[in-house]
Amino acid sequence: MKLSGLRIALVGPMPPPAGGMANQTRQLAALLHAEGAQVQLLAVNGPVLPPWLARIRYLRAALRLPVHLWRLSRAANTVDLFHIMANSGWSWHLQAAPALWIASLKGKPALLNYRGGEAAAFFARAPRLVSLSLRRASAIVVPSAFLARLFEQHGLTAHIVPNVVDLARFAPAAAAAEAAPAGGPRILVARHLEALYDNASAVRAFALVRQAYPAARLVLAGG
Repeated sequence: MKLSGLRIALVGPMPPPAGGMANQTRQLAALLHAEGAQVQLLAVNGPVLPPWLARIRYLRAALRLPVHLWRLSRAANTVDLFHIMANSGWSWHLQAAPALWIASLKGKPALLNYRGGEAAAFFARAPRLVSLSLRRASAIVVPSAFLARLFEQHGLTAHIVPNVVDLARFAPAAAAAEAAPAGGPRILVARHLEALYDNASAVRAFALVRQAYPAARLVLAGG
């Protein structure tokens, strides 16, 4: 195995809820394990809190932070590498940045896996503070050229690694295939209907699809 024996602390959210980054973290853990790595998963959305407490945004963060720091410190004594899933906002300051600093203080390399469409606005609000933590990372990976260019603007190199997609999980249902118009695929875009998620690009891409498949249909599904 290529990664046989490598001890990795994977820091990130896990389902539930089944959000995009949580699903990426779960799939990455499985793939690393399949390659022979010893993965220690440090879920940032744990420990489990009572439902009424979990709904209080800042209080739940304050209760989880000491546990998060303790788990990071313990993991740093036993792993070879930190792989940190990161996003913008408070999750950066309370989850990703502490992981970067603890890894740095313990002398362990840290791979930062950064994602999030609001990165530009987030960096602009506190560029020095964010950059101070970013420079603790041994390497940075992002899922898009957009984010790679953003990091370049701040003097940082980010390598593009696309999101993991398990194609084995997706197959057209027989009934749906029979109901679809002849020659017309149905395309689903499951993104929130906010400017942040750039559904306009999906519509422009669909215009190209319609040139080849005039009967194609596009469904935008999101809140």
